Amino acid sequence: MENANEWLNERIPKLQRVQATHLFIYRQCQNGHSIYQNDCNYCNDKMNFKYPPQYQFYSAFFEGELDLKDFVNLQHLDVYGTGPDQDQIINLKIDKCNKLTHLQFNFLPFSKITVGENKQLIANHNMLKNQVEKLTSIFRNIKDFSLVDIKEATKKMQEENLEHQVAVIKSKLTEDCQLLLETLLEAQQEVLQDDNIFARNQLEKFKEIIQ
Repeated sequence: MENANEWLNERIPKLQRVQATHLFIYRQCQNGHSIYQNDCNYCNDKMNFKYPPQYQFYSAFFEGELDLKDFVNLQHLDVYGTGPDQDQIINLKIDKCNKLTHLQFNFLPFSKITVGENKQLIANHNMLKNQVEKLTSIFRNIKDFSLVDIKEATKKMQEENLEHQVAVIKSKLTEDCQLLLETLLEAQQEVLQDDNIFARNQLEKFKEIIQ
């Protein structure tokens, strides 16, 4: 079994990695082999797609640490395994992939995932999953809920989303700018009495200023 970073070095030169926006890695070949087969063209990398900005690799027979620190413009990462009892455990480092917006793993027994600033991706996913579960519960028990209950639940979710957006923006600001944003939000809350529509508009304007 090949070392993961050595496997990566053989297939994508470091100078090309900055161009990559999409990376698809399959831990088996198109014929379904999860172990390298000498007589299989697919196992021998004959059908892989290696043209920036998109890369697609089958026959990814590797183990150990897979460090994607050079993929600074990566937006979309999919890694497909072959099953929890068949794959070798790997460590994945994506802490430098700050533009990553899509992250999907299938049947992969990771021992460690280093996400760095991309913990926002996981936070977003967990928050949305929790909200979907709440909505599902409401609709499954619709007879026990009044229209007021549904409106209150919706309003609470909107507030959670607004608070989350503010937290994400604050994490990217300097200390002085964080203080400025907090002062702005406190004054806005006092004057407008939690007008979420206006608050969202102000938040979008603030995003444009700091970008």
